[in-house]
Amino acid sequence: MTYYISSLLILGTVSTTASYLLTKLLINLLPKYGMVDAPSARRVHNKETPRGGGIAFVITFGIFLPLFEYCMFGQFERSYTILQIFLPISLVSFWDDISHVMIPIRLIIHVLCSFLAIMWLVHPSVVLSYVIPIYLDLTIAAFALLTFLNLYNFLDGIDGITVSETMHLSITIIILCFLSYDIIPNVDMVIIITTIILGWSIGFFYFNWQPAKIFLGDTGSISIGFLIGVCLLTVASASAKLFAACVIASLYYIADGGLTILVRIVKRERIWEPHLQHFFQKSVRKGHSHKRVVKRIIKCNLLLMILSIGSIYYPIISIIGALIVVLITLIRSVI
Repeated sequence: MTYYISSLLILGTVSTTASYLLTKLLINLLPKYGMVDAPSARRVHNKETPRGGGIAFVITFGIFLPLFEYCMFGQFERSYTILQIFLPISLVSFWDDISHVMIPIRLIIHVLCSFLAIMWLVHPSVVLSYVIPIYLDLTIAAFALLTFLNLYNFLDGIDGITVSETMHLSITIIILCFLSYDIIPNVDMVIIITTIILGWSIGFFYFNWQPAKIFLGDTGSISIGFLIGVCLLTVASASAKLFAACVIASLYYIADGGLTILVRIVKRERIWEPHLQHFFQKSVRKGHSHKRVVKRIIKCNLLLMILSIGSIYYPIISIIGALIVVLITLIRSVI
């Protein structure tokens, strides 16, 4: 176990270093190819900023996942499976960063990759219950993954929010995996994936904190949201308590994104179009800095991390506590 943990620390450190160097390169390179976000009425930043920092993540993940699996286990089997569904969703997102991709094309790729991820990485485990037919359970899980990765993209709206959320979820997943190592399917790959994500996020955080020097773009937010979603569902499939733990860990994003989408559906608005109606965006529009808003969410996530871990032992109390914490955070965003 000591060797395993030491190897993970090396993997995280190398991922951080690669992230820092590649992101620094992209900051100078992306504007030359027109990959920048300009200020507009539907954005909360006020200067042109390079878009596409997620390219550094795709490169880092695509290299280090198979390399580490081979060094640790002498094979590429699991990483080969993961990359088969990770690369298509990353490439279509990169294409969308360069030039607009029609929504049906994006949706088809997202649906296909989400379904294959559940079938290849979660099956034969179930996420909800063995009481319902397994095909229905896995279909619901695939829809949940599809929704989550798009929520991750929708909520990438201010400096530092997505990368801080990613660090929170990565750390929480790693802790949950070590606490319940014996019952989580594919636990080693979940730990390896989240270690790479965590290390990369630390390196990217320096450039994405307000004032951001670079944005993730769809390449980053969708790719990371997809992997985090897969890891959450894999952990959640192990037991009812771990299911609760995963929901609690991601509850701020679920609540902010879910409530905003619900309101927009009621108003008959196109939910896929850019807007400024998320709770954190409303807070920025009221005059609060990106730093202040994200720091508030980080504090919320720290409490959610504690409650997520606590739900393994005290699920009811932890769920109630998480709902209260998120509700208070959302209310503070709009008053």
